[in-house]
Amino acid sequence: MPRNSSKAKDHQEELEELQKRFSHLVEQQKSTELSNSTLLLATRKSEKSLKGSSGFYDATEEGETKDAYAKEMELLKLDEQIVSLRRKHDQLHEKNAKKREELDLLADKLRDLHNTKFDPKVTPESRLAEMEQRLAECAARYDEEHRLRMSYDQVINRLKSEQLEWPAEVKQLETVLAQKEQDYEQLLVMSHDANSSKESAKAELSKFEALVLEERKQREKELQERRAILQKKQQIANELERTERERRQQLAEQQRMAGEDGAKEATRKVEEDIKIEQAKIRAYEAAFQQIKEATGVADVNEVIQRFTLQEETHQNLISMTKESQARIDELRRAVEEEKHLVMAAEYSRESKGASGSDEDQGRSSTLAAQKQLNRARERGRKTLKISTSVKNAVQHIVDVLEPLREKDEVVAPMSDDTLLQHMAFVESKLAVIAAAFAQIEEEHKELLTKVSGSKASKPPATLKKEATATFGLPEKDDDDDDDFEEDMEEEVMDRSSLKKQSENLVDKASGKKKGKKKKA
Repeated sequence: MPRNSSKAKDHQEELEELQKRFSHLVEQQKSTELSNSTLLLATRKSEKSLKGSSGFYDATEEGETKDAYAKEMELLKLDEQIVSLRRKHDQLHEKNAKKREELDLLADKLRDLHNTKFDPKVTPESRLAEMEQRLAECAARYDEEHRLRMSYDQVINRLKSEQLEWPAEVKQLETVLAQKEQDYEQLLVMSHDANSSKESAKAELSKFEALVLEERKQREKELQERRAILQKKQQIANELERTERERRQQLAEQQRMAGEDGAKEATRKVEEDIKIEQAKIRAYEAAFQQIKEATGVADVNEVIQRFTLQEETHQNLISMTKESQARIDELRRAVEEEKHLVMAAEYSRESKGASGSDEDQGRSSTLAAQKQLNRARERGRKTLKISTSVKNAVQHIVDVLEPLREKDEVVAPMSDDTLLQHMAFVESKLAVIAAAFAQIEEEHKELLTKVSGSKASKPPATLKKEATATFGLPEKDDDDDDDFEEDMEEEVMDRSSLKKQSENLVDKASGKKKGKKKKA
């Protein structure tokens, strides 16, 4: 206890001494500040008075230079004193700041001493252990803070490096993005082209499939007809065999009746005929066996069908190759003619020289040639459109007139070469229908004459007039381009109206046939 009381007294004495020193320093600082302020005021007043006196002396005569020199020397001394006083003031100010810092440290220590209460139970060893623990905690905290500082430094360095590197990377990414956008646009254009080509290919495929279906239908019809013919031939062959069998029976009866010699000779002749027939049959069987080995087909009808199909496909392919080759040659000739025209226009333009009128004339000729070319192209498009519509119309008429086709009549598939054949078929059937109409009109007129007793009317119109009136065929025109375009632009009969007219004609013709059958 006495030891602790002595320590407390010592601390109080130190505190009182420090407070006294601090108050002394404060008073000393105040006195120095006052003295400095008084000196500054005095120096300022002396400077003003010196300035006024110097101005006064400058206005006086030149003989008073000595007094001015002495006053200048005094001013210099006063300036030196001011400088020295300012230096002292700064030193005192610095000392005062240091003392304040020491006073703050001592106040902190005193605060710590007041905060730390004395406990007689606490031994120095326990306090040392506690301080060591606190030191270890501080060291751990320092290590953690150091690690955080290092990580922050690394992050800052990384950010700085990235700040330097990112603009280049951003530019590179922008260039890559622009390239990718260009590639994407190109891919879009390519995809559009691919879609358009796909659509055109699909359209061509559908057209080709339609043609194939039509050809298949036609071939099936022909096959059915040929099968019917083959069946008829087989029936005829069976009838011939039956007649041959009957003839042989009759011969056998005659041989029996004629005697043994005639029978032997007849049998010998019959055996020779049988041998000849067997040799022919063996030859046919060998040929059929070769065909079977080559094609792998065992049925006779199927072999015949294959041969007919191959022959038809071969003929169709030959016709298609001829048409395509002719079209290619025509297009090549057109291209060559266009090239020659262009070259002639260019050479004629170069040969004519630099005159303005010649250039204008060349331009006008090229424009006229271009207009003529465009006109020819438009004309070709129109002719192609009209030809396709005509083919479709003729095919439709042929399909409508199909019930009137006889069994022996064979109609080839529609093409440019077979168009005239189809039109001849249609014309023949229309002639039959027109004749039927004329006969019906005559019968009607006869009935009218019988009933009314009046005279017969004029005869009906000819076939050509009816055909032109029914189908509205245009008359022949001149070969002028304007007349040709006017013919192109004329109204063509719709397919629906044409179909209705043809169906009406077929119905009338069929009605006439039924009437004839009833009369019979």
